[in-house]
This record gives sequence, C-alpha cells and structure tokens, in this order.
Amino acid sequence: MPTIETVLGPIESDQLGFTLSHEHTPRPPAILGSEYPWMFDVEEMRQRGIAELTEAKQGGVDAIIDLSTPDLGRSMALSVDYARASGMHIVVATGIWREVPRAFRSWTPERVAEVFIREIREGIQDTDIKAGVIKVASDAEGVSPEAEVILRAAAIASRETDCPISSHQWAPLEVGMRQVEILRDAGAPMDRVCIGHSADTTDVGYLERLLEAGVYLSMDRYPGGSVPTMDGGTQERPTWQQRNDTVRALIDRGWAHRLMLGHDYAPGLHPRETPTRYLFVSTVAIPALLEAGVSQDTVDLMMREVPRRFLAGE
Repeated sequence: MPTIETVLGPIESDQLGFTLSHEHTPRPPAILGSEYPWMFDVEEMRQRGIAELTEAKQGGVDAIIDLSTPDLGRSMALSVDYARASGMHIVVATGIWREVPRAFRSWTPERVAEVFIREIREGIQDTDIKAGVIKVASDAEGVSPEAEVILRAAAIASRETDCPISSHQWAPLEVGMRQVEILRDAGAPMDRVCIGHSADTTDVGYLERLLEAGVYLSMDRYPGGSVPTMDGGTQERPTWQQRNDTVRALIDRGWAHRLMLGHDYAPGLHPRETPTRYLFVSTVAIPALLEAGVSQDTVDLMMREVPRRFLAGE
C-alpha cells in the first residue's frame, strides 16, 4: 500500500479519508514570529488551532493539506501539537510562497531543488518530519523571474522524489496556465501537479484547458465573496454559490476525477466562526451540491479518492 507523509509520520494512503485540498493552520507570521515572539500569544494560538482542528475532525474532516511555507511562518512544533491533540492528518509542505528569499534569487533551480529534496527525504528544519507536498506561488503579478526559479526547482524536486506540487495562482488572469507551461518545460510530471485557487474564476473554458494539460485543480477559497486582505482592505471573489456552479459545470464535463475542494483557511485573517471555516465545505457547499444533483459517489471521489491519488502518486 502506498504511503503519504504527515506531520506525525507516514500513513497508508487508504487511511487518509475526507481531505481538504488547500489549508493553513494558525502560526505566527514569518520573520515577525521568529524575531519578535513577544508580539504573539503562541499559547493562545496553539489552543485555538487545537480547538478548530478538533471541531473539524469531529465534523468529519480527516486530513488537511497545510500549504504553509517558510515565508508563511510554518511551524513544525505547532503542527505536531495540532495533529496529536485533534487526530487530524496534517500533510505539511516544502517550497516557497510569494516571498522568495533574497538568497534564493541568485541560486539556480538545481540548488533550490536541493533544499526541497532534503525536506522531502530527510526532514524539515531540525526535525525528521518530511514534506508531503511542494508549494509554489504566483499571483496577479504573473510569474516573476524569482517565482520561475522556484517553479523550476519544484519540478526538479518532484521529478526526483515523486512528491506532488500544489500551486497558488491568480485564476482571473489565468496565471495557472503559465505555471503549467514552466513546470512542463522543466520536466514536472503533470499528473503530480495541482493548480490551486482555481475556483477564483468562473471561466470553465480556462479551467478545462488546465485540466487538459493533465493537472489536478484545487477548487478552494470557499466561501469566497468579499474577503479581507493582508493590507486591511477587502477583495471581491466569486461567492460560494458561484464556486459550486463552476464545480458542477466541471463535473458535468467529466472532470470530477481531477477536482479537490478546500478553503485556504488563513486563521490570522479571519475572525473565529462557528462552525470553524474548516467545515464550510462539508456543512454548506457539499450539501448544496448534493441538493443540486451531484451524487454522493462524486463527492466522495473529490473529497477522498482524488486527494489520496494526488498525494500518493496513484
């Protein structure tokens, strides 16, 4: 039986269960958290994370793919505490989000890939916790030269380790297509790639072009609508109903076997909600899909089987 790496060690792939495709757990921000720890109540953060993940686990979520990278302040110590206390399978990431370290900007993709490969094969930071996914990111600015280095490094690391790649993209400008072009050119196996935040567009034609390239799509950022941004403003994105309509359109076109759902829940940006936003997909979006005629077998395919295949390489 193939295995999947989690923060508490490898599990057999059939143990994964109901999985959210793109999430984050509470953690101090990068640099601020490590350099100015007095600014953050880490114990409060730990207890909040345990409570929310426990609530999610009790609500039927078995696993999350936590795509927090060094520039997003990932914490293996907190991740271990969350997993042990809640019973949640947490798959953690190597890779880089949008804040590419200055040192990496002068490195070749091959050198950056060495970092990713070490975290996949040996462990993250000073632990033996192995990454189960590689995170890459490009937003409305498109794929910058620095981001291209990370994409090419991710392709090398994925090719050498069979570790999957999951991306952050800005779907309204079709940035995911450029990510696919670069990853393919760098030799990444397309069936080990998931293009994230794909529900941020309602352009089904664009999403089909991505799927035709052989990748998975993470239909996440539920519930959408007007959302807070890191600069204190707001941004309008498709509502959860529009996201569901897009998911249904892709299902109707035969793509359920390449779709996963999630939230991209960033706890630091959102007030505490009841239930936790880790449960919005399962308590609101999925019941609405079922009401609209999507079968339970199709839901299970997207929430259980597809994440398992993506992470395990099946």
